[in-house]
Amino acid sequence: MNGPGEQRASALLLAAVLLVGVNLRGAIAAVSPVLPQMRADLGLSPSLVSLVTTLPVLCFAAAAPAAAWFGRRTGAHPSILSALLLLAVATVTRVLGGSTVLLAGTVAIGLAMTVGNVLLPPVVKARFGADAGRVTGLYTAALAAGAALTAALTAPIAGLWGWRVALACWAVLALAAAVLWQVAAGRAGPARPGRAAPSSPVGGRGSATGPSVWRHPVAWAVGLLLALQTMLYYAVTTWLPTVLVDRLDASLSTGAAAASLFQLVGIVGALLVPALIGRRRGQVGLGLVVGAGWVVLFVGLLGWPAGWVLWVTVGGLAQGAGVALSFTVIVLRAHDEGAARRISGMAQLVGYGIGATGPLLAGGLYGATGGWVVPLAALAGIGVCWAVVAAVAGRPVTIGGPPVAGDDGPAPVGPAPDGPAPDGPAPDGAGLRGARARRTR
Repeated sequence: MNGPGEQRASALLLAAVLLVGVNLRGAIAAVSPVLPQMRADLGLSPSLVSLVTTLPVLCFAAAAPAAAWFGRRTGAHPSILSALLLLAVATVTRVLGGSTVLLAGTVAIGLAMTVGNVLLPPVVKARFGADAGRVTGLYTAALAAGAALTAALTAPIAGLWGWRVALACWAVLALAAAVLWQVAAGRAGPARPGRAAPSSPVGGRGSATGPSVWRHPVAWAVGLLLALQTMLYYAVTTWLPTVLVDRLDASLSTGAAAASLFQLVGIVGALLVPALIGRRRGQVGLGLVVGAGWVVLFVGLLGWPAGWVLWVTVGGLAQGAGVALSFTVIVLRAHDEGAARRISGMAQLVGYGIGATGPLLAGGLYGATGGWVVPLAALAGIGVCWAVVAAVAGRPVTIGGPPVAGDDGPAPVGPAPDGPAPDGPAPDGAGLRGARARRTR
């Protein structure tokens, strides 16, 4: 049984993980409410405006392998601490000059967030054991909460002190997370037994060795799940107000209200996932329900756009639950912390690399057809694909560990027969049985 000291340390670490999560989308979401002032003040062209919001997402993909390598070399604790400090500095720096400084600061923000994106899942895997799935759901709810917080408060702050102060002030949130993370990591005890890879403890240097996740179909499903989720989320975030204005002749304020509803309801959806997952081994059913929610949003906007409150509420629940599930399966499918780090790096390289095309796809189809029937139908099709991929990613298997037989449900997916053996001594007779099994294959 855990003692009071260990329970307090775990609670402190949970608070630190959640506060880090709040910072991993906030600086991006803060930009949209003050874009008109930024454009007027800096003379930004539409293409530069697009870069301000797209560059961080592209960094999530392009820098994911480097973030995984950085975490392996320096350890999760110092890497995330460094990322939070970089995030604070970049949040202030990007508003101190013209467009060049703005774009450079935006890239730095994207790189800092990428480190947190990649390294927090393995930390959760190592430190929270059987509760890792629920903690990951809470962490993804914190992502949505951070985006909603900065989106809601940046405009009022800009009205008082200007857009530069409104954007720079969120550096305080990153500094607070850095302080709490440093304190929590210093008090955290050893990783839960059987959860951290022996060769890569949290906070220490990890080994680069381990079975390649790129050869596992379930790992690809995890990456594609995040890719489709990102496509749908950013497509709706970008184009939902325009859809309502065009199809319903709605006002701009109505479009803005729909966009806000979509983001706020997402927090509820993300919070539902930890409760629904519980200690279930598989998440296939939950994935199918979330995929159906995505489809309802687009079919509803096609068939009866006047009911947008209902459709956007369902879609908001789907997007919140979808991002929570996309990150949770990274943790649940990993055998140990090292596998979680490799899966996280792969999933975010694939996920954000493909996912960044979502707004471009919807906008391209809209421009080519002159209406929203084809784009919404295409997005509904992607929602169906999301459900299919979720059914694969939600299977109760693990990646990166030794094969396990005699268990209920499918055996976990381990390294290939000729892959490296797991670290540490095997149970009595296990090595002999494994060697015999390999010779008989």
